[in-house]
Amino acid sequence: MELWTDMHIKTLLPSMLIMAVVALILGKCLAKRSERVRMLPFQFLAVLLVVLEIFKQTKSFSQGYNLYHIPLHFCSLFVFMLPLMSFYHGKYKNGVRAIAVGLCAAVFAIMCVYPSLIYSAWDIEHFFDNFFAFHTVVFHNIVILEFFLIVTLRLYHPRSFKKDALPIALFMAGYCLVGSVAAHLLKTNFNNFYTCNIPPLEAVRLLVEGALGYVPAQILYVLVVSTLDIVVTVSTYWLFRLLYWLTAPFVTTKGRA
Repeated sequence: MELWTDMHIKTLLPSMLIMAVVALILGKCLAKRSERVRMLPFQFLAVLLVVLEIFKQTKSFSQGYNLYHIPLHFCSLFVFMLPLMSFYHGKYKNGVRAIAVGLCAAVFAIMCVYPSLIYSAWDIEHFFDNFFAFHTVVFHNIVILEFFLIVTLRLYHPRSFKKDALPIALFMAGYCLVGSVAAHLLKTNFNNFYTCNIPPLEAVRLLVEGALGYVPAQILYVLVVSTLDIVVTVSTYWLFRLLYWLTAPFVTTKGRA
């Protein structure tokens, strides 16, 4: 259970630093522009994520299709939520943006603590000779850059915690229901709903299964994973609020998102 590998230290840390600097520069340059203009870099990257996902799905189909490539993972949610945040301006705009912010903040927090859980050293090493490795690394780094842009371009202004936490929690509960059911029907490990990628926790799951039996243990396991997903996504939303406050002296935007 290695949280950071040498490959992550050599590649992820510099890339995150560069992305943070780029986001701050864009935030400063576009601070006085309208939200429509400030949203343009974010929209470009959101569309790029969709294009990358289309290539991934096409590549998988050409090889016989791997069920693991069905976009039901936690990070697959960005394929839907970031374009939705980019182009939706209806009644539920604030709720949609709060959800996108919560998801981005959760991935950023995990990338800071346990990047090996997001993508492995193997993905980094095979970045140039394996499309799926390339996709995994690029996709998640784009998500981090999108998170930085949300903060520095002031694409969402935090409301009260209650107003923002509710849509995040409800959305995650719905995702956990769909994702866990699909994982067991297809016997595919979406978002660790089927088994656990963290070896010590997987050992605990197997111990509980041996004591309670498969079905009760699996129901308990899914409930624990789902609860953690909801709690982590809602709680890391505070990371966004912290970064929003920390960058305030450097970014003053025109109007509110």
